[in-house]
Amino acid sequence: MVAQQPLTMEANGVTLPYVDEGEGKPVVFVPAAIVDHRMWEPYSEAISQDHRFITYTQRYFGTEPWPDDGEQFSVETHAADLAAFIEALDAGPVYLVTWSYSGQIAPQVALAHPELVSGMVHYEPYVPSLVAEMPEERQAAIAEEGEKYGPGIEAVETGDEVQATKLFIEAVFQRSPGGFAQEPEYMRTIWLDNARTLPPWVNMTQPPISCDDLATLEQPTLLLKGEQADIYFESIVDFMAQCQPQAEVQVIPGVNHDGPVHAVEPFTAAILDFLAEH
Repeated sequence: MVAQQPLTMEANGVTLPYVDEGEGKPVVFVPAAIVDHRMWEPYSEAISQDHRFITYTQRYFGTEPWPDDGEQFSVETHAADLAAFIEALDAGPVYLVTWSYSGQIAPQVALAHPELVSGMVHYEPYVPSLVAEMPEERQAAIAEEGEKYGPGIEAVETGDEVQATKLFIEAVFQRSPGGFAQEPEYMRTIWLDNARTLPPWVNMTQPPISCDDLATLEQPTLLLKGEQADIYFESIVDFMAQCQPQAEVQVIPGVNHDGPVHAVEPFTAAILDFLAEH
């Protein structure tokens, strides 16, 4: 894989590395947790053939020095940065593609700045505040499933960020112990480069996005989940679909939360179909 050479953009008081390729509808790919803009490289060629492929590295992620000690690490900060980034692009409203953590950043931008967002594609979004609105038995099942992250959290607390990263990836991707070593080399490099983001990410306060908030969104939305999604991400996708009448749900065969890494072609096809329709 040939590494894209990023440009830089001043947005919301920080410098954000970004990639901008192709022409047409602007599509901004927002990175998940523990990664940076490099995770979306496998999507650039197909998307940029007929559209403007854009991705960036969020504040605190990537390999550059932090602008501070991480005290502003939050969904609110990343949402404000994304809004400022879109405005600085001066390309009009954009389509947003997210995975996991960025699946709660994009709705924040769409809620605060609807004029900046044309539509959204979310792969298994991470929106923990929605769990409290689910039936109690579903909450209990999600809490039980969440115990698999215990070893990763313990590693964060002991200061072993590298081991914590490996354990979190193995847990969220439903891998056996040691499974991190079997992931693609480029992704292992990206995750380990971003291991330092785990402590502030684990300890930050989650914003209260509600079903009522999501119901006010009018942008067309595609919600994707893996055929083997765990109960948390399956529940979030299904619940968001209930909240957003304009949203549609699709299933990517043969994958779980690892879909954006291990099902690039089906995910790309779903994005392109969505852009063609809207």
